Amino acid sequence: MQRMTSYARLTRSLVIERGFCTSKSKNSNDKIVASVVFERLPVVIPKIDPSVYAFQEFSFRWRQQYRREYPEAFLKKSDSRGKGDYQIEFEPAPRITEADKSNNKRSLQRALDRRLYLLLYGPTFASPSGKSVWHFPEKVYASEQTLRECAESALKSVIGDLSHTYFVGNAPMGTYGYTSC
Repeated sequence: MQRMTSYARLTRSLVIERGFCTSKSKNSNDKIVASVVFERLPVVIPKIDPSVYAFQEFSFRWRQQYRREYPEAFLKKSDSRGKGDYQIEFEPAPRITEADKSNNKRSLQRALDRRLYLLLYGPTFASPSGKSVWHFPEKVYASEQTLRECAESALKSVIGDLSHTYFVGNAPMGTYGYTSC
């Protein structure tokens, strides 16, 4: 019984001091802003580091040197199955595109072996005196049911169609509190 009353006192004190996240803020100017980190994953495999390539080559030669020898009859069994005349013509995509050559920073068809992030240049909700800065797409949380829907509408206002996008989760990745100037 003693333990139960101490828990009740603790929770009562937390509710009084902190409040719940649904309670109104003391400062009516506080806003919740949803921001989206939009990432384009690499399209081609990145170039292998020379030291990694040297290790892979050494490892391959080591395995070739000490590999197990199989009987010839066992190896010839695969030849008894039908062999087809399959020829696949494969031409690898170029690593350097026209957008790379012209240094077009607005194109998604550049830096195919690296991750790209969408950044906008302009005033943000937290920038002092409306100064333009680089930032992720953002929107003030207003009438949406969830923060995810707010984040989706922020991204949709910038890129339009969201059919080729994937949101990782429903919960925020992080939070940041701005101090008013």
